[in-house]
Amino acid sequence: MLPVGGKGRRQNLRGLFLFPSLTAVLMVSAVVTISIGSADIPVSAVFGILKDCLFQGGRELEEGLWSMPHFQIVWNIRLPRVLFAALCGTGLAVCGSAMQSLVLNPIADPYILGISSGASAGAAWALLAPLPILPFAAGQYQTTVMAFLGALLSSYVVYFMAKMAGGGKLQPVTLLLSGTAVNAVMSAVTSFLIFLAKSPESIAAVYNWQMGSIASAQWKTLALPAVGTMGGTVIFTLCGKHFNMMMMGDEDAQALGLQVKVFRSAMFFLCSVVVASLVSVTGIIGFVGLVVPHVVRLLSGTSDNRLIIPLCALTGSIYLIWADAFARSAFGAAEIPLGIITAFVGAPFFLFLMIRKSTGENSL
Repeated sequence: MLPVGGKGRRQNLRGLFLFPSLTAVLMVSAVVTISIGSADIPVSAVFGILKDCLFQGGRELEEGLWSMPHFQIVWNIRLPRVLFAALCGTGLAVCGSAMQSLVLNPIADPYILGISSGASAGAAWALLAPLPILPFAAGQYQTTVMAFLGALLSSYVVYFMAKMAGGGKLQPVTLLLSGTAVNAVMSAVTSFLIFLAKSPESIAAVYNWQMGSIASAQWKTLALPAVGTMGGTVIFTLCGKHFNMMMMGDEDAQALGLQVKVFRSAMFFLCSVVVASLVSVTGIIGFVGLVVPHVVRLLSGTSDNRLIIPLCALTGSIYLIWADAFARSAFGAAEIPLGIITAFVGAPFFLFLMIRKSTGENSL
């Protein structure tokens, strides 16, 4: 239920106060995590290099104040990676929040409902068996296009399967079962493509890519995910009032003038765009869209999507920035896939929500 009256205003005010705090934490986290890695760089040097490059045109670098190796690590290796982690955390978190409101299910997220696995299957198809019928899309663009088509197909199959199994209504159990089934099918498609592949290098690359990582983040790979993620976040935020209506149930939302089927279809489509733009570069990074919205609701004390969605963007960014810093530094030169870390955090959280839901509690 949404907060109303004076209590609702107080809760929304509490949520508003989180914005400057989370923004400050995000900025500090970005600088600190850039300093973390197999080659440690002082935070003061990171801050100085960023300030010099962003605001002084590299004047201090030309004067020899900063070493070239430190500059290369900070500006060309770790900064794009931190920015990509922030984008990935933002996109997955806001999609999770949107989907939980769209289907009135606190355990919905792109990974659990099969969108990520669909995008993964599509991207694996593009990587292992590029299609000549897509002449307008080559290389990374074909991977993104195929990931989008896979994500879109998965989301609509899950939606219609759940509708049919629930007698025309979306039920949490049927939605979860549909997502599990689609996840299994899409994982099987990916495995079949790997089986058919002939190049050991491609097979190894897809195996590693399936575990989720942002190690390949570069300046040139940031553009598409940035456009998809930021555009999706803005649209989701502007539609916050409509998401609030959806949380009241389809009949009430329809009575308030919202075209429920059109809105839900459009938002599923947008979720597919955002997830595909990320998965085509990172592989599968699960449970971010599940964990972050619940943490945000707990911190803010509100369910108002006009606040929850942008707060999820900030919190998701912080979460994945630090998760990636742990991934690249916890085991020295060896890097653990980011998807493994998010699964270790998210899977127990998923079980907790399932137990909580079975006792009649609902965090939405």
